[in-house]
Amino acid sequence: MSDHQVPSLEDTETTLGSLGPRVFAVSALVGVIGLAATIGLGLGEGDGFRHFGFSYLTNFAFFLSISLGALFFMPIMYVTRASWNVVMRRLAEVTAAVMPLMAVLAIPVIIFAGQIYGWADPEVAASHGMSHKAAYLSQNMFILRWVIYFAIWTGYSWFFWKTSVKQDSTRDVALTRRLENYSGFALMVCALSLAAASFDLLMSIDPLWFSTMFGVYYWAGGFVTFFAVMTLFTLGLQNSGRMRGIVSPEHFHDYGKAMFAFTFFWGYIAFSQYMLYWYANIPEETHWFLVRSQNGWGEVGLILIFATFALPFAGLISRYAKRSRKMLAFWAFWIIIAQWINLYWVVMPQFSESFIISPMDVTAFFGIGGLWLAGITKLAMGNSLVPSGDPRLEDSLRFENA
Repeated sequence: MSDHQVPSLEDTETTLGSLGPRVFAVSALVGVIGLAATIGLGLGEGDGFRHFGFSYLTNFAFFLSISLGALFFMPIMYVTRASWNVVMRRLAEVTAAVMPLMAVLAIPVIIFAGQIYGWADPEVAASHGMSHKAAYLSQNMFILRWVIYFAIWTGYSWFFWKTSVKQDSTRDVALTRRLENYSGFALMVCALSLAAASFDLLMSIDPLWFSTMFGVYYWAGGFVTFFAVMTLFTLGLQNSGRMRGIVSPEHFHDYGKAMFAFTFFWGYIAFSQYMLYWYANIPEETHWFLVRSQNGWGEVGLILIFATFALPFAGLISRYAKRSRKMLAFWAFWIIIAQWINLYWVVMPQFSESFIISPMDVTAFFGIGGLWLAGITKLAMGNSLVPSGDPRLEDSLRFENA
């Protein structure tokens, strides 16, 4: 690192200020209208809210994956004692700390589980393939596990967030050591709970299919989307006059490197999962991919190869792209849309044999996404957007890429 002058927090706005209430009001309004429209469209379908359940699940799983990405990001940074991220870490803290709201938003998934999940179908439940899964895949156990998942995620996310906020006023270095000491165990517990949750939330739509890699597949997609969202959050705040100067092209460069790296990692996991099933060619394993290769879904799968892997990989490979605000914003938007389509491809073939994006899918996106953003904004209001008491803040402000 060079000896260039360290930016000062006093030279820029580090709170949401008057922007917070405006963003909260607009996003909450969009969320309420979006959910109301989704419910109305669901009533109009006349299918017992089955289409509503699948559309809602797709979007709930998408925004949950981003908050889970934030939850993983924080302990990873503490375990590795990385300093580059400190100046932007508060954004990740509030993105993860929105878990209580996500728990409330999970209620429709539980209510309409009978319309979504194959294990809730009596004929499927009575089949030979379900004989050893019936005790696990039941309504009561499903609810119990989700209570446990959200207790774990809420506990850890609020622990990281509240401790960091407390350090803003105390400047106590011991709090950083405490966070570091708990981060290793937090990563292990969160990894296990996320894997199990991905099985429950998405894989059990087709309870006869199984994949030991699916938890990593879901996590990788959420993690790369998290970095894309953080890029847009940071750019948006700077465009509003906040965090200017303290978040430099060096920090955006690392956002770009993270998006590039986990685009490749997601592609590796997606290919590995598919390749193993293709090679073994066992009917009970390959039927999940067979459904997603017919009636237009196969074309979506081919598009995903380029949209989620090849194109962002090529687009983010250069140093210039990682340091260009416009390029980063473009690829961040691209990754978000591509990963949403990826989850749509995972979920919706169990509902419809043919590919089609309905208005309900769009309204559910804005409904859940609006409330999710409103929750994040509410948590960010009243505190600094920068962990000003972190002992590594100066290193983060001085950070330069090699």
